[in-house]
Amino acid sequence: MLYTHRVRTDALAAITHVNGTARIQTVSAVTNRHLYELLIAFKARTGYGVLCNTSLNFKERGFINQIADLSAYALNHNLDGFVVDGRSYLLKSSRSYQAYLRVSDSMVPDFRIDSLPVS
Repeated sequence: MLYTHRVRTDALAAITHVNGTARIQTVSAVTNRHLYELLIAFKARTGYGVLCNTSLNFKERGFINQIADLSAYALNHNLDGFVVDGRSYLLKSSRSYQAYLRVSDSMVPDFRIDSLPVS
């Protein structure tokens, strides 16, 4: 279901509209087990069970539909990384990647983390 709620933290700026609200879509273990487990693991690591789902595009260049373009976008916009088809790509210098290196077991089964080069 789709709801609109007021955002109560600056930590979720990527999903917050200019009026301080965000549209949220809820999932459950029944409706989408893989996404539900990813959100639970993400919340355990970050404190927020929220991911931003968007159609990314380069200004005046159209939609991003190749990993190389997405990698360039992440680097140019100082993102920690991205997830595509159940695979996570994190910038080697990001705090998230460094924290992952300190964890002996991944919290999400079949969830691999690759690293982005630093250019």
